[in-house]
Amino acid sequence: MSTTIDCIYCREDKPESAYTKPEHVLPRSFGGFKNNMTLTRLVCDDCNQFFGDCLEIALGRDTVEGQSRVDFGVRRPAEFRSPGPNSRMRIRVAEGPFRGADAFREYSDDARAVVLSPVPQVGFRGKRTGHYIYFSLDGLPAKGDLDELGVDLRHPESIRAFGVSVDELSRTLAEKGIPFREGGNLPPSQDTESVLCEIESTIDKTVQRAAAKIAFNYLAYWEKGEFARQPQFDLIRNFVRRGEDGLYPLVHVSNESVLADEGGRSDRRLGHVVTLNWASDGVSIVAQVSLLATFKYSVCLARGYEGERREISRGHFFNVADGQILELCRPETK
Repeated sequence: MSTTIDCIYCREDKPESAYTKPEHVLPRSFGGFKNNMTLTRLVCDDCNQFFGDCLEIALGRDTVEGQSRVDFGVRRPAEFRSPGPNSRMRIRVAEGPFRGADAFREYSDDARAVVLSPVPQVGFRGKRTGHYIYFSLDGLPAKGDLDELGVDLRHPESIRAFGVSVDELSRTLAEKGIPFREGGNLPPSQDTESVLCEIESTIDKTVQRAAAKIAFNYLAYWEKGEFARQPQFDLIRNFVRRGEDGLYPLVHVSNESVLADEGGRSDRRLGHVVTLNWASDGVSIVAQVSLLATFKYSVCLARGYEGERREISRGHFFNVADGQILELCRPETK
């Protein structure tokens, strides 16, 4: 008689042969750690493959923490995979001659480093400020709207374009009633090691599901499969595996630190933090996930838990500098 195992995510009974891959609590793309936490025979290969293809790839390539892996030595520059111009992240140059231009990061074979590249856009110089205001071709305003913005359309050098052919630019501007004639190429930018940028990041459902998976994996690693398979965790497992919204918000994102002794970003330790505990109401189970000292994902694993009461409070720090996993001290109770 063959043995079957109930996957903690899809909740399907599958033979042992469907569990050949270990599921890491923390995705391997965020570093290798000594005595790493892995789930064996709890997450089926189908779910494991889905997570890698659909959730972890977004978390690793198209988030602030994902792109920071190269900056902090978790990944080599040549391993960097850019999401391209259509990214969840908007990077805007905040200084220098290209101030205001939108950009994205990509690996350069010539520089052997991750560099900043402009997205396709056209900019118009302000008459009073001298600074350029940039638009995508799809979002280009009409001439009257540009006049109200106070931009200069009289001189060739007042219009600047990146990643757009002259023919396409001329045609699009003509449709908007904007006069244009080619005035030459942009001068090369100055060689600098860094440029100040402003970053806006959209943390959508896919990214939240990836963070929630880390939280639920952590629960299953410490409390084991029988505990994690309880129906009270159906909301979070269905959110992670199927993208189903819960009856209440399951993930809250903030800029706060998980660790109580840390202040601003410059004071934070370089690594990942995962914690598990009872919520302040005493009957809900919550986890916290922070990757590379960036955002804090607070994950509600179960609200109003009615099952077995046990001591679940714990937390760990994943040190990317030396690959050690350190247990966090539990706060003293009075």
